[in-house]
Amino acid sequence: MVSLNILGVEFYPITLSGALHTIDWMLSRTDGCTRLVVTANPVMVMIAQRDPEFMEILKKAHLIVPDGVGILWAARKRGLKLPERVTGVDLATSLLKLRPSPRFFFLGGQPGIAESARRNVERDNPGVQICGTHHGYFSGEEEEKVVGIIREARPDVLFVAMGSPRQEKFVWRNRKSLGARVALGLGGVLDVLAGKTKRAPEFFQKAGLEWLYRLVREPRRIKNDILLFEFALRVYAESLGRGKRQKEGDEASAE
Repeated sequence: MVSLNILGVEFYPITLSGALHTIDWMLSRTDGCTRLVVTANPVMVMIAQRDPEFMEILKKAHLIVPDGVGILWAARKRGLKLPERVTGVDLATSLLKLRPSPRFFFLGGQPGIAESARRNVERDNPGVQICGTHHGYFSGEEEEKVVGIIREARPDVLFVAMGSPRQEKFVWRNRKSLGARVALGLGGVLDVLAGKTKRAPEFFQKAGLEWLYRLVREPRRIKNDILLFEFALRVYAESLGRGKRQKEGDEASAE
């Protein structure tokens, strides 16, 4: 497939179905490495501009899906149409419906959130296997202990909802010790599964305005949304520069 580089991060034209197929392949691997799935949005791309370690992880991640209408817009500005958004919520809920169920571990959120998410998921998805949970409020000194808890639970799929770039760095740092076959960085998805946070109404989702809905409900997110506007400016400036260079090249060829 033809890939597209957006401010240093490579995206492929993958669908939700394609992502699930890829994760199914990952679940068949038995080499002891936890493969990282990144649900990337414009804010994460901008964080990576300032964080070389995070950028390197994004370059080496096993799968990146476009979670954010801004990524689709940026792709169009580069002349490539990505088929659809693949959100963390949609990816997580689709995986939880797989039968026979893989073994899941929920990591992240405030104390009690992961366990609430577990109860709700088990109620709504008969037959799902959730082998453990742990909150995301642990220190660096406690990280080795948390990794041990996850490894002893023997999950196939690890949901890590601790915010970016912390969640991706945690998985990448411990990818040979976690024991899971796949780990997904999912931001606030456990809050949604626990019922603490409501997803935007369908109208906002289809219109690509979930970011606006979240901003109105959570004004503290303004810092993230400033990065969103910065992303748009950077992509737009790049497209103008590319168009100018192409025009100059065409004029030179004509001469």
